[in-house]
Amino acid sequence: MTLNLHTVATSYFDKLFGGDDKGKVLLVDKHTVPVISMCYTQTELLEHEVVLVETIDNVGSLAVMKNLNCVVYIKPTQESIGYLARELARPHYGPHYRVFFSNCVSKPHLEKLAQADEFEVVDQVCEVFNDYLTVNDNLFSLGRRELSTLDESNHVISVLLALKQCPVIKYQTSSIELRRLASEIVYNINSNSNNNLFDDANPHSDRPPVLLLLDRKHDAITPLLAPWTYQSMLHEYIGIEGNMVKVGDEAFTLSQHQDKFFSESMYLNYGDLTEKFQRYVEQYKSETQATSLDNLRTQSLTELKKSLAKFPEFRKLSGNILKHLALIGELDRQIQVQDMWEIGELQQTLVGDLETQASLRPQMNTVLENPQVSTVNKVKLILLYSVRFPDSHQDLGGFVQRLQDSQMTPEAPTMSQMTLIKRFATMFPHASARSNTASQETGGITNLFTNKKLTFNSFFAPKAQHNDNIYMQYVPQLHRLLAELISPQPAQQTTPQIHDYSTLVPDNLQAKYGTQAAQLAGEVQNIIIYIRGGVTYEEARLVHELSASNSGLNIVIGGDRLLNSDQWLDQMYDMVNSQAHATQPEVDRQAALREIL
Repeated sequence: MTLNLHTVATSYFDKLFGGDDKGKVLLVDKHTVPVISMCYTQTELLEHEVVLVETIDNVGSLAVMKNLNCVVYIKPTQESIGYLARELARPHYGPHYRVFFSNCVSKPHLEKLAQADEFEVVDQVCEVFNDYLTVNDNLFSLGRRELSTLDESNHVISVLLALKQCPVIKYQTSSIELRRLASEIVYNINSNSNNNLFDDANPHSDRPPVLLLLDRKHDAITPLLAPWTYQSMLHEYIGIEGNMVKVGDEAFTLSQHQDKFFSESMYLNYGDLTEKFQRYVEQYKSETQATSLDNLRTQSLTELKKSLAKFPEFRKLSGNILKHLALIGELDRQIQVQDMWEIGELQQTLVGDLETQASLRPQMNTVLENPQVSTVNKVKLILLYSVRFPDSHQDLGGFVQRLQDSQMTPEAPTMSQMTLIKRFATMFPHASARSNTASQETGGITNLFTNKKLTFNSFFAPKAQHNDNIYMQYVPQLHRLLAELISPQPAQQTTPQIHDYSTLVPDNLQAKYGTQAAQLAGEVQNIIIYIRGGVTYEEARLVHELSASNSGLNIVIGGDRLLNSDQWLDQMYDMVNSQAHATQPEVDRQAALREIL
């Protein structure tokens, strides 16, 4: 069974909008609006006779239209259930209501709705498990930050139920947050097993799938780097909100299934992208030339009919060309303005271990002394250098001086940026043969990102084999982890990657596969990855390429949000600042205790 989030979403919405051909109203809440907008266009809604879309929080001001049936699609939250109960008590539409929930609905909520439905307008109640945003076929996002463990677990359960997967759960042992999340997910699966929700999970599979829970803080490098493939670059330099990209006053929709050029180009590097776009334009020119007025005059009636039938397609094609011309043009402008050819190459050289420190030092100085390079891009380079050469305090001191020099850096670095540089360089010790006293040399500062010290050698993966593109040398840490998961090796023959992960097995998996369920997941076929703290489009590209190159392997990846480098920096600023505020009271309490003693 292929894991495809778009296929699942399409089947769910066919269920929502199927049935009668009569005009209908779609009643949604703030949680399901973005879910639908990521998958369905207004034209597609009209094709399903959806003539009106209303939000359920406007229940007090809805117009009465008894000639229209109502399809309700909401998340079963306390707030939305309350609004729906008010609507059922005094229905504005009718005579038929079909109610769909995007996740599991509780019995008390159902009882509340049943009591409110005095006019018996509800014909159907159904759970469709789509409590997430479908970004790509293999990529999902929760679209939210600062979720409680319970809410986060419910979102992940929705993904599992949508894909009909009941997995063995692996999580990073050192992460307390992931341990809590994994435990909550297992409890949720075991509880829902009593409701038979997972009875049809893992169809036609002799091996259980794996849910891999990761923490973004365990790989701080991947989101920092400038990406060089189409979809990733769009999010990095312009920003993708939902599936929309804005350039100036124009908004463009990105669709893997409605835009053939984007579907074929989304994972291409920038060089291949521009070549493909040129061929795309040439194809359009040749096809439109064949339907020019001179050619139409010489065609037979049959040929003329075929040519005229293509005109709507040509108009759509020309619009698509203009869209991607605007997007690629804006990417090119941003690359030139930010001097990303030089900065991107230096980033890859740093993380790819391609040159010596003596060679890199003058390159860093050249960039840092350039007033045209933004403060943010300089901060990113200093962070990468501090990780690559953590003991080079003299170099780092010189870099910081250049960063604070108003002649070299007109936009002064913020306090958060300076604090991050200081903490980032000391909290991640360089991977070398150090004694156990190395942590004392850092001044006793606790690790910002995890409860145990990390070595950054694992983050600086070897450069991509057989890749002569200097801008595509770095391979995300996820690649090595998945390689060990897909083709496990004896513990003594592997780097400490997958063996640093704990495993939880739900009860019904043990019933289906026996006590060997965890071992059977060794050579896994289906993998669902969830990255707490954010996932990148580059990791989605990696997952796509791994699935495409390994027959029988299906991987889906997601996170609580989608990151670009600036968003990741903002998160790290928050982490540094919150830790600074959290550690100070602790020091004061210890001092007070010493005074008492």
